[in-house]
Amino acid sequence: MSLKKRITLTICLINILLLILLSWVIYSKSAFILNKEAEVYMLSQLDRVKENIDLRIRINKLETENLALNEKIISFLKGKIDVNEMNNILIENMSKKNQKSNYYKDLFVLNNQGKIIATCMPEAMNLDLSDRKYFIESKKTRNTVTSDILIARSDGSLIVITISPIRDSTGIVLGYAGIAIKAEFFSKIANELRLGKRGYYAIVDSSNRILTHPNSKLIAKNSIYNITDEILKKSKVKTNTVVEKRIVANNGVKEFQIYKLMDSNRWILIAVLPEHEMYEKSITLLSYVLLIGTISIILAILLGTYVSNKISKPIITITNHLEMATKSNLLIKKSISDSIKSFKKNGEKFIRESEKIKISPNDEIGNLRKALKNLKEYFLFLINMFEIESENLVKYSKELSSTIENTSFRTARFISTLSHDLKTLITLIKGYAKGLKSGIIADEKIKNEFLDGIIKGAEDIEKITCDILDNAYEAQCMPKLNREKVNAKYYIEELFESTKQYIISSNRVFEGAWSCNDGYLYIDIIKIKRAWNNLINNAVKYSNEKSRIKIFIMQKENKVEFRVIDEGIGISDKEIDKIFDMFYRGEKNKEKGYGLGLFITKSIIEAHNSKLHVKSEYGKGTEFWFSLDIYSSSS
Repeated sequence: MSLKKRITLTICLINILLLILLSWVIYSKSAFILNKEAEVYMLSQLDRVKENIDLRIRINKLETENLALNEKIISFLKGKIDVNEMNNILIENMSKKNQKSNYYKDLFVLNNQGKIIATCMPEAMNLDLSDRKYFIESKKTRNTVTSDILIARSDGSLIVITISPIRDSTGIVLGYAGIAIKAEFFSKIANELRLGKRGYYAIVDSSNRILTHPNSKLIAKNSIYNITDEILKKSKVKTNTVVEKRIVANNGVKEFQIYKLMDSNRWILIAVLPEHEMYEKSITLLSYVLLIGTISIILAILLGTYVSNKISKPIITITNHLEMATKSNLLIKKSISDSIKSFKKNGEKFIRESEKIKISPNDEIGNLRKALKNLKEYFLFLINMFEIESENLVKYSKELSSTIENTSFRTARFISTLSHDLKTLITLIKGYAKGLKSGIIADEKIKNEFLDGIIKGAEDIEKITCDILDNAYEAQCMPKLNREKVNAKYYIEELFESTKQYIISSNRVFEGAWSCNDGYLYIDIIKIKRAWNNLINNAVKYSNEKSRIKIFIMQKENKVEFRVIDEGIGISDKEIDKIFDMFYRGEKNKEKGYGLGLFITKSIIEAHNSKLHVKSEYGKGTEFWFSLDIYSSSS
């Protein structure tokens, strides 16, 4: 194979390999990012559905509890009002509710045996509900209970029933008030959401029946999803939301499914997206890469042809001259002369490099050999320097990238935690406000409880905001100290006693001692107390009840040492150097927080010209300590 073809083929193969590698990297990375975005979007939509249904269930329970407090219903159960009058009262109440939203199917009253004795629907009169699961549960717990999806006997529509015990002034259960609401009241928001082209959201109740689905024929039928008994057991045992993610083959089509269990009624929210739809954008991006790569290969062939012509031309010239040189000395001299002219025309750098070497002007071969050798050594030197600089640059880039990734991750987690806390409080305030605005709550005690909930939620938001602003300011600035002289003995005794009471009240075993001679501390009283409280709070937060927490505040010569030792979860060796970083929280740390406490504490201690020390054994406990200078009273 000719040199020209070899060069062209080599350039094309390199381009093809680079194209394959680039395509694989772009496809895999884009697929991962896009799939992660789809997953986050599906989870956020499920959260939205969950919050909406939880709120509607709560409102429905409050309406049922309010109905159970109705004086006329209590009078009816005591025999002071007849059935016809009670039915008319229930019909009037349901008509008022349906003026705002036409979701109310029936309002009814049950006796203690589970039989309907008053209702808005004549066909439901005397209906026996004593064997229904929701009635049995309400009777057993004496609490308000919401049923799974049911089929109304009157017209076959889907309903959800909520019942609540009716008590007299002495607390005796006289009967049960119930409200039947159309199931679409709870599932409407899931039906309105869209997920890609063929994706959708569905709801399955705790009896494994479909509450909402794009295919109306499946509603109220047994679930088509592979919801295992293990998930259902978790929903009955745990009150926390459980998330399951899985790829399921359905009718030959792979689907990405996310299950989210609700806290309030143990319904299961499901987001379904065909797997191929998740990869469509990645495939589209890959097609563009392949198109550009194909164009690049064509250009590479043209470039390879051009470059091979340029490279092979002087080599062919030298080869021809060497062949001529074998014929005679005269031809050798002529070939060398022509070769030098060729190099002058096509490679002036070789001639300039050879001029630096002092050899006989008549030794053309020596000039050529020395010039090539000099150029080779120079290139080797450049390559060596380039390798060294490249290694340093790669090392620095990796360190910088790692630092940026860690900082970005911790910052994102801080924002996520803060957003979740604020979102939870705002949702709670909205729920109480909507409950008050609806006008269905007549009981003043409940109204006051709602108002207290709104006020407390607002106060919690204010507290979180102020705390984060204070911490953020101190995290960005060196703490400003308002130092003052304070009697060391009194200050330490007060700090020790308050710490002791806090630890005992947190149901931990307290051990400790303090000692201090006369003298004074020159400190910022508030900030030192804040740093100390941060360490004590961490000791309590990350240890179990009944565990031991040791506190020692002891004077040692001209310093006072503050030491706190707990028997908590401890800190792993790989994390102990990171715990003082801003926003850092341990990988397995499930406690609520923003990752600023130890960072601020360390800043305060260092501002007092001291150092915060830590020693820990994972699974056995942690020890923090620092020292402050103590001055004699005469100084």
